[in-house]
Amino acid sequence: MAKTLQKVAGAEGATVAYRQYGHGPRLITVLHSLALDGSWYAPLAEALGEEYQLLAPDFRGHGESPRGDTAPTLGLVARDIAAMWDAENVESSVILGISLGGMVAQALTGSFPDRVDAQILMATRGAYDEAAARGTLARGAEVRAPHGLEDVEDVTMHRWFGENSTDASNPMVQQARTQFLEAGGNTIAEYFEAMTTVGDFQLDSPPPTLVVGGDDDRSIPRPVVEQLAASIAGAELLFAKGGHLVAFENPHEVAATVRPFLDSLDCWTR
Repeated sequence: MAKTLQKVAGAEGATVAYRQYGHGPRLITVLHSLALDGSWYAPLAEALGEEYQLLAPDFRGHGESPRGDTAPTLGLVARDIAAMWDAENVESSVILGISLGGMVAQALTGSFPDRVDAQILMATRGAYDEAAARGTLARGAEVRAPHGLEDVEDVTMHRWFGENSTDASNPMVQQARTQFLEAGGNTIAEYFEAMTTVGDFQLDSPPPTLVVGGDDDRSIPRPVVEQLAASIAGAELLFAKGGHLVAFENPHEVAATVRPFLDSLDCWTR
């Protein structure tokens, strides 16, 4: 279902790798979570069906996209995605992001409001208060330390997968563990630091927005998801059965959850 991996020039000379899933008339740009890559969206693309086409970039320092010479920020990654759109002759797109991807989605909307038709923000937050920022920056310092990623690997997997994190036979968990360690402590720390700036991209007039939480999310608890929805004018709020990576763990459930919102959009008829 996936088109051959494409690579284009991103912001400040970086390279952006991305995949295309499907060829339908409804385009969604899908944004992955920390340490993973765009390939994780293949099952959701299949679940959404032939009506949809998904563009799935790898953020700089993830998957097939090198980090580049500049430390990643949410705004910089947003510019990378805009460069991908330019290469694909995409004037505007619906966007969907999970976790870190949901924060990149907000940066993309804040940076390029005329190019975002609607946004689906999943298992993510819209701002960090002082305590949350301090905790996230401390996590960054922890993973930068020698053997830091290995020291937090089990805790991180539990945040992402809950009780399934100890299932050695689960290929999704094993892939996540591998990619988390391969990402490197410095890259993970840089993204933790970038995440704390997500509140800088809020808009007074946001596009149509659906906020989705996992009902068993160990990383972004329900009150944080509810707070995000309440902070965006007109946003809808729904919960799907699953944990932090609900879009990857339970793609058919998520497809069913987001499809009514997608069907309500008028951008498809333009």
